Amino acid sequence: MTNPATLTFASWNIHGFKGEGRRPDPERTLRILRAIDADVVALQEVDGRAHLGRLPQAFERLAEGLPGHRVEARLFGAAGREYGHLLWSRWPILAATIHALPGPGFEPRAAIEGVVETPLGRVRVLAAHFGLRPQARRAQAAFLAGLAVPGEATVALGDFNEWRGEGGVHRRLSAVLPLTVRRPSWPARRPLVALDRLYASSDLRLVDAEVVAEGAPASDHRPLKVTLRMR
Repeated sequence: MTNPATLTFASWNIHGFKGEGRRPDPERTLRILRAIDADVVALQEVDGRAHLGRLPQAFERLAEGLPGHRVEARLFGAAGREYGHLLWSRWPILAATIHALPGPGFEPRAAIEGVVETPLGRVRVLAAHFGLRPQARRAQAAFLAGLAVPGEATVALGDFNEWRGEGGVHRRLSAVLPLTVRRPSWPARRPLVALDRLYASSDLRLVDAEVVAEGAPASDHRPLKVTLRMR
């Protein structure tokens, strides 16, 4: 378990449990998540589309292998073969809302808003997976920034799909969540681009941040792990 005086967050695009072997391996993904041992985790591309080479019941596999509190955003797909993302927490999630994000886009996008009751106080967590089109990402970033509540500890994390370090997503989110963590996390074999990021309010302080190398064989992204402390 992590330091009780700090909070550890992780974000990982798990790419449908696929890695270097190109075969889905949920147990490998779960082993890495347990080793990361974060308090709050955002997972993107939870993908049960068996017709595309994934394994069915992706959300159910994570629920069974990673007990705790969770909010699932199952965005599309038949029962048991849904695609989406989720927010997991070691601590209780007091309230949660799934917000549809603006487009245009190739597929539905959403943000998960959850209020987590941690030993250090309540934290509003915004977990998102932004679209591929720049116009959509800018609108999605503006929407997500609008969910931050002044005076409340807030963390936004996820796969923001922005290649530019100082692009429109960063400008909009950092304006309201000034603590920023951007580390190259994609592609997993040799990370060059900081697609996976964390933004936080000024009442949180950065203790440590790393891109977890052990996650490389399990996805096309490496996990981002960030440790924060309340001011």
